[in-house]
Amino acid sequence: MARFFSLLIMGSLVACALVPRGERTRALRPGVQRLPTLQAQGDLIIATLPGATLTVEPLTAKGLEAYYARRTTQPDRFKVLPKRTKSLLPFVLRIQNVGQDRINFDPSQAVLVDQQDRRAAALSYDEIYSLFSEKGESAKVGRAFEETVLTSYVVVPPKLDREGLLLFPALDPAAKSVILEVGSFYIGSTEQLLLFEFEITRAP
Repeated sequence: MARFFSLLIMGSLVACALVPRGERTRALRPGVQRLPTLQAQGDLIIATLPGATLTVEPLTAKGLEAYYARRTTQPDRFKVLPKRTKSLLPFVLRIQNVGQDRINFDPSQAVLVDQQDRRAAALSYDEIYSLFSEKGESAKVGRAFEETVLTSYVVVPPKLDREGLLLFPALDPAAKSVILEVGSFYIGSTEQLLLFEFEITRAP
């Protein structure tokens, strides 16, 4: 993992993780991107790859609400989350296939890795589904997440695009920096190196 931290870095993006009430807000602050394929642009980090563009955007609590507000047929299921799950950290991934080869991506291989090499995988469909089952929201939640959260294998044909959420569990309180490692991302038969690093700060 040491080589991952030496390969990339942080862009100029600020985003807040969702944290339980009473804790200070955590802000993700990338710096300069060392990988030539990565570039910070406003609130986004963009990977420009041969035949594809991948955009990564961490969301604040308000940003997550706005994400669902733009989808009137998909109500914001996060408003009924149990209190213990309020610290979920969402990222929006936007994949644009501008080439001639198919893009294949396995969301189960996406992980957050902190400076102590603690690894947290993106939440699976079953894990997300179970968060809502006790609220009697199972059927509605299932439909909403199938359309908005990336949990199953993704295939993007040429000249098309795909957008969705990756959800991660709460960050370790001792974490000072994290890498978003988007693994198992293929353009044709070629796997891409996609690593996004963020510093974690505490807002007053």
